[in-house]
Amino acid sequence: MNMQDQGANIREEARRWVIATRDPSFDGWDRMADWLEQDAAHLSAYEEALDLDAWAGDALATIPFAAHEGRHAGDHADTDNVVAFTPPARSRRWFLGAGMAAAIVAALGAWAVVERMDSNTIMTQPGERRTLQLADGSRVILNGGTTLRLDETNPRLVELAQGEALFEVRHDDSDPFVVMAGTTRLVDAGTIFNVQSEHGLVDVAVAHGAVIYEPGAREIRLDAGDALHRSTKDAEPVLRKASTETVGSWQSGVLQYDNIPLDVVARDLERNTGLQVRPEAGIEKLRFTGTLTVAGTPQQVFARIGPLLGVRFAPDGSAWKMIPANGSRP
Repeated sequence: MNMQDQGANIREEARRWVIATRDPSFDGWDRMADWLEQDAAHLSAYEEALDLDAWAGDALATIPFAAHEGRHAGDHADTDNVVAFTPPARSRRWFLGAGMAAAIVAALGAWAVVERMDSNTIMTQPGERRTLQLADGSRVILNGGTTLRLDETNPRLVELAQGEALFEVRHDDSDPFVVMAGTTRLVDAGTIFNVQSEHGLVDVAVAHGAVIYEPGAREIRLDAGDALHRSTKDAEPVLRKASTETVGSWQSGVLQYDNIPLDVVARDLERNTGLQVRPEAGIEKLRFTGTLTVAGTPQQVFARIGPLLGVRFAPDGSAWKMIPANGSRP
């Protein structure tokens, strides 16, 4: 069989999978996941089949998707500060995790470029991005659903109250830059690093330089390529390795996970799409490892994520609920 015939066969098989998954009684999620894992061409063909087939639009109720206007505490919305963002072209990559491949398409929110902030609290809505230039020359890029507080008396101290941000810090040995992630203290040592902070969860990944986690008796030094995850305020931090090239990759529409619960994945989808996403009770602590590619529309996201994660998305008022597909699990 030549390559042209082989490609045609793969596309035909992908089309059959798309048709099969329309059936509410479809129970072949595991078999389809196995097929998708076999070859990167399978996923590409499946995505093409979805795009060519109108069932995704019919199966999912349309929720209008628009980036929220950027605003910070006490200010009126300034639409002149909101600019459209188009992610750079990227080659598709295939990642395997937890015995399963995942590549998810979601929508990028608009970016707001902020030269200076008069307010001490900067907030982004889910689906919105902001870039903050600090007076000392450092830069902070805020993901959606993020709250950052500046210190009135110390320009080298910020608090990431919740959400996610990438810090590009101008290093000064005599005056280190400090990020408070909730009650957790992070001190830079010449650094580009990404931080998530949410209800006691803290995740730090270092692309350049180093970060000191909780300086003092419990301190942990994270060098470039190091990452740390703490699931709750009282949990012990867990170390892992991270590719320096992918730290803060959410800016380019790539989300990476290493044994992370589905409720955290759902929050990230919400942060990046601007739509509320909630896992059904009982599956929120199931763990996922893999790399999710973010681009396209929310409807495309949900059409692709269901078969790959073994869940389906159902409208739930103004939100979307993740429901196990026929009892299968990711």
